[in-house]
Amino acid sequence: MVAFAAAVLATAGATAAPIPQLAWRAPNGVLMTSIGAKLPAQVPLGSTWKLFVYGYLTATGAREPVYRCGVAKREPGEEYCCDPGESIGRDAALQRSCGAYFEPRRLAINAAAWQRFWVDRQAPAWLQSLPALQPATTVPVPALLEALQRMPDAARLAARDALLPNTLREPGLLDTLGSGPRFKTWSWTDAGGERWGGSAGWLADGTPFWIGGPGTGQQVMRRDAVRVVQGWRDGGLLSVEPDAAALQAQPCVDVRFFARYPLARVLRRNDQPAARGPLTEAGPYTLQFANGQSLMIPSQPGLLLTGSPTAPRLQARMTLEAYVARVVDREGVATETTAAQALAIAARSWLQQNAAPSQGCLAVDDDSRAQRVSPLPPSPAARAAAAFTAGLVLRGMPVRYALERDEAHLLGWREAVAASRAGQGMEALLRQAFPSATLAGWQGEGDCELLPLAAQWLTERQPRWERRLRREVGYEPLDAPPQVCLLQAGTPHADVRRSRVWLREWQTRDGRVTLIHEYLHLAFRRHPRGQDENDIERLAQQLADL
Repeated sequence: MVAFAAAVLATAGATAAPIPQLAWRAPNGVLMTSIGAKLPAQVPLGSTWKLFVYGYLTATGAREPVYRCGVAKREPGEEYCCDPGESIGRDAALQRSCGAYFEPRRLAINAAAWQRFWVDRQAPAWLQSLPALQPATTVPVPALLEALQRMPDAARLAARDALLPNTLREPGLLDTLGSGPRFKTWSWTDAGGERWGGSAGWLADGTPFWIGGPGTGQQVMRRDAVRVVQGWRDGGLLSVEPDAAALQAQPCVDVRFFARYPLARVLRRNDQPAARGPLTEAGPYTLQFANGQSLMIPSQPGLLLTGSPTAPRLQARMTLEAYVARVVDREGVATETTAAQALAIAARSWLQQNAAPSQGCLAVDDDSRAQRVSPLPPSPAARAAAAFTAGLVLRGMPVRYALERDEAHLLGWREAVAASRAGQGMEALLRQAFPSATLAGWQGEGDCELLPLAAQWLTERQPRWERRLRREVGYEPLDAPPQVCLLQAGTPHADVRRSRVWLREWQTRDGRVTLIHEYLHLAFRRHPRGQDENDIERLAQQLADL
C-alpha cells in the first residue's frame, strides 16, 4: 500500500492536484495506462474482492440466504449493509459494498470448488486462492485486470446491472461518465493512515479498468471523473460498442413502421416490386405511400417486408439501444448532444411504460401518437446518445415529450436544446421536466427510494416557516419541493444539484431536525450560510419547534 501511495505522489508535483492512476486491459491482453505516468507495482484489493464472490455466486447458480442485520445493534461493517433487523440481497449487497454478505465462510464456499472454477477460466493464480479474498491483499494491476476479464459473461453483465446505482448516486457522475462504465469503488488506508481508493469495473464492451488515487473511492470518482473520461477518450474507448454478450442481453423491440401512413408499393432499385422478406438486395429501395408521397431508404437486413403486394408492411426487430437511437434521429436532432441524451432516456422510458409484450419482445408502432422511429440506420450521433444513456429509464411518473413544452411534466425538445446550450446537464433537463421521477436501470431499482410522507410533511410545514425564513439573510425559496430519499448507508446530506435530501428516518424529532437541516442547505444554497453546519443546525432546531 505504501508503494501505491508513493507511485501516485510521484506523478504529481508538490503543489499540484493529485493525479489519478488509470489502467485498462485491451482485448489483445495488453495493459494500457493513461493519466498517471507510472502504475504502482502492487495495489490493495480493497472492496474489489466482492466482485469475484458475486461473480462466482452468479455463474454457479447459487441460492445463498439473504443477509440479516442484527436486531439489537449493528455489527462492525453492517453500516454498509442494512438497518438493524432488516435484510439485504446479493445485488444490493454488491452495490452498497456489504462485505459481511460476501464473506466466504457465511456462504460456505468450498476452497477446492473455488479453485476449480477459476482454474477452468484461466484466471490468475492469486484469484484461485480463496484465502486471498481480503481487502489488504495486494496484487499487480495487470493481474487484477486479467481477473476481471476472466469473469464469465453472465456474471459480468449481472454485476454491471447491480453496480449502476454507483453512477446514479454520485452528483455529476452520470453527466460526465454516462451509464456505460460500471464500477465497484474501493478504499483502503496506508501505513501512515492516509486514505487511498478508486474503482474497478468494466466498460460497455467488457473492457476491464482500474482507477486509483488519494482519498476514498467515492472521492476519487467524484474528483477525477473528467480526467478519467479524457484518458478513455485518448485511448479510443469513449464510444465503445457493447460486446456480443451485452447486445444479446438487451431487450428486443418489434417495430411496425409507418403505422398511420399505409404503403402502396415497395420498389427495388430497378423499379421492380421488392420481394417479401428482408430488404437485403442492393439498394436503395423506394417506399411509395398511399397518399402519393415517397421515400428512399438503403438496404437493411433488419428491415422485413411483409403483407401483400397491394398492402405491403414494413417491420423490424432490433435491440433496445438501436431502437432508441432511431427514435432520437426521428424525434430530435442527435447533434444537440445533451438534449439528445435526455431525449434518449425519455424515449426508452416511454417504451418501457407503453409498449406491449409480444413473443418475448416489446411491440410498438412507428406513430406520432406513440414514438416515431427512423427507417434509416441510426446516425453516429444518435448511436452515441443512446450508448451514453444505455439502459437508463425514468420511474415514478408518466414520461412524455413534444416539440414544445406546453404543459407541466413534459420534456419540450426546443426548451431542452435551449437549456443545454445555456450549460444545463442532462440530469437537470430531466429533473425540470419530470420532478417526481427518479433514474433507474431498465431492470433495476431507482437511484432514489422516495419517502413521500416525509416530503409531504416538509411541504406542509414550509408555509409556517416562510415568514421566519424570509428574515434570514441568504434564504431563497425552492422552485419546487425537494425529493426526500431513503439513505441506506453513509451520512445524511443534501444534493443541491438534484434538489434532494437523503436521510435514514424522519419519524423521531431527531430525524425531523435532520430533514429540516438538509432542507436548509438547499434553501441557502447560494449563500455562505449554506455551508455553515452550526448555523444551519441552530436554525433547524428552531424550525422544528414551530
